[in-house]
Amino acid sequence: MHSFCLELEKLLTSSDFKMATIYHYCSNDPHKKANAAFLMGTYAITYLSRTAEEAYKLFEGEKIVPFRDAARGPCTYKCTLLHCFQALEWALKLGWYDKAKFNVAEYEKYSSVENGDLNWIIPGKMMAFSTPVDVSEGEDSKFTPEFYIPILRKLGVTTIFRVGAKEYDKEVPLLCNT
Repeated sequence: MHSFCLELEKLLTSSDFKMATIYHYCSNDPHKKANAAFLMGTYAITYLSRTAEEAYKLFEGEKIVPFRDAARGPCTYKCTLLHCFQALEWALKLGWYDKAKFNVAEYEKYSSVENGDLNWIIPGKMMAFSTPVDVSEGEDSKFTPEFYIPILRKLGVTTIFRVGAKEYDKEVPLLCNT
């Protein structure tokens, strides 16, 4: 989202494209259409100061499917385009997202699966990451508690609470509070 909006802003403010019409094309695949609408709506909110509702109205008449997480199995909730726009609007109001201060390099590093799949939900306050597993419990042995400890300490994480099943040896604390 951040990189897309930044690139679109560069195009729209470039003297090279002053007289050009810029098109954002996507296929009719409903999921790709939802992603494309999300990107354009986030630009309208972050760069054009539109409200979530105003951004959502830009896509009236389009069939936009709800988003879902990467979990397998049936989806038990509907996260709509409007929900996503409202979340961004609140993140901007609360200072949780600031386009001028967002660290793309850090985000890309830690959000990659190879580096732990970590994402700040509330910057400096709440982080989500993949559940650690024991070395003996599968292919994701890289994501053991020992893998996460130095990363979490470096990022200043002091407390962890688990919302899923514990998939690692309880004798190995992630931090001082598990």
